[in-house]
Parts: sequence; structure tokens; C-alpha cells
Amino acid sequence: MKKSRLGIVVGILMVMLTTVGCSSLVDGKWAAKVNGESILVKDYDARVAEAQKTYENQGMKFDTDQGKQALTQIKSQVLERMIEGKLLTQEVQNLKLNTEDSSIKTQEDTIKKNMGTDAKFQDMLNQQGMSEPELKNFLTVYTKITSDVKQPADSEVQAYFEKNKANYGQPESVTAHHILLKTEDEAKAIIAQLEQAQKNNQQILPLFEQLAKEKSIEPGAKESGGDLGTFTKGKMVPEFETAAFAQKVGTFSTTPVKTQFGYHVIYVQAHTPATTPDFAKVKTQVTQDAFNEAKDTKFQTFFDDLRKKAKIEYAQGYQPAS
Repeated sequence: MKKSRLGIVVGILMVMLTTVGCSSLVDGKWAAKVNGESILVKDYDARVAEAQKTYENQGMKFDTDQGKQALTQIKSQVLERMIEGKLLTQEVQNLKLNTEDSSIKTQEDTIKKNMGTDAKFQDMLNQQGMSEPELKNFLTVYTKITSDVKQPADSEVQAYFEKNKANYGQPESVTAHHILLKTEDEAKAIIAQLEQAQKNNQQILPLFEQLAKEKSIEPGAKESGGDLGTFTKGKMVPEFETAAFAQKVGTFSTTPVKTQFGYHVIYVQAHTPATTPDFAKVKTQVTQDAFNEAKDTKFQTFFDDLRKKAKIEYAQGYQPAS
């Protein structure tokens, strides 16, 4: 379905924009300046530490090569979020806006509700390198800049629907189990065992799950029995996806499926075709989505211009990667 309003808000906040300017470190205390206002290193370091802790709590390890690379990206993104936050703070002051307006509080409360808990809301802010006041500033400026956007005409709603039809239907999906083996011979042995059970009129899925628990090298297979749940196209590696979507429901693969992970034996439990949405049934949602996109587009144009006109300086060692 169409992404949530929260997704749109976070999506705009995460846009990576072209940066300008560079300066050498003068006093060792600022990482960047936005129209002459400093982003202090101590504040930046604290924001990075919060983001890093949140990711670590979710299982990310920063002492691996992949983790070190991810940390470099996180540091860059945090500084960009802080620069964007500084620009929005300045704009709130320039336009003399009230961030404590009841409509802004309502929007923030909606985001918190959608996140589920205050802890998840704070984790979201930490991951984006944002503070709660910066979120309020964004909502305030966004509301002001998009206040004159009109509701779309019926023809515009219809055009939006045709362009984004896939977002409102149900994509094709498969529900499957698999057994992952190191070698092709091991996979063939599993298939032979399943074929013999089939000849003996034995129920295949319970046996498949038991074999997955005993033989699969996939982490977690001992608990899941190889259950992959339901997935749509684009969620699995190509070789696996092609085989799973081509296989008949209630059958197992009769030849091993090779991927970068090893050799798979697949059992397809269900295959649901894509459904085409009925415009009349989703028109209300489509109208709201088209309206939101029009507002997002206007705000992004405004913010791009604001960023382009800003004087942004980076201390030595804090410049974004070119």
C-alpha cells in the first residue's frame, strides 16, 4: 500500500542535498557553520553517539569492516541532518513562526502514535541524527510553506492513481519454506528423501520442516523449520526468487537451487497472484496521497532553494565525501 504520512515526513528529512563551501578548522570546536552559525563538535559527537547506540541496540556491530563503513556513512548523515536542522531553525526565526502551535503538536503526536512508543520515536530521531525541537521546526516550516497547496482535481487524482496503481493493489507473493545445504549432493539427498515420502503418501510439509531443523545450515532454521513466510518479488536473491515463483503450490523443488548461500530445496506453500485495485474503493486514499505529494513537492523545491542560497562551511576533516 501507499507509504504512510510518517514515511513521507521521514523521507523528506533524509534527502541528501548538494553541499557547498569548505573552511579550515580555526578553533577546534566547530564541525560546520550554516550562515555563520556554528554546529559545535561536542554537539555533533553527542548526536553521533546517540545514533550509534541506537543502531547497536538493534544488533549492528561497528567493529567489523561493514560496521566501520556504516559508521562513516552515519557520521556524514548526522552532520547533514544537523545542517538541515540549523537551516530550518533559522527559517523559523526569519518567518517568525510558532513551533508550539496546536496544529504542530497534533502532527508530532500523530508521528509518536504511529511509532508505537516514546522509545521507538526517540530511536527514530536518533537514527536520523535529529532532535525533537528540529522535528518541530520541520513540521512548522512545512506547514507554512505548503499551506496554500490546493486539493487536487478529480482529473489529477485519476492521473496520480494510474501512475501509482501498483501501490494500491496486492503484489504477487509466495509463501515458502526452504532447506539450505552446503553441497549439491546433500541437497539431492534431501530431495530423494522427500520423493520417497511422497511415494509413501506421507505428508510433506511436516517432514520438510523437520528436515530443515535437522539439516539446514541457515541460522535460525532449528527454530523456524525453514519457514520464510510470505514474500514478494525483489525480496530474495534472483535465482531463489525465480525458482520459488515458478514452482507449483504444494510441491518441493526436484532439483537443487543454487545461490550465493549454497544449495536450496524449496517447498511452496502458497502463491497469491497480484490484484488490480478498484479506483472507486481507494479514491479517498488516492486523493489524500496526491495532495500530500503536491505538498511534498512544493516543500522540497523551497528547501532546495534555501539550501542553495545558504553559506555552508565545513571544518577540516568534516567535509562530505565528494
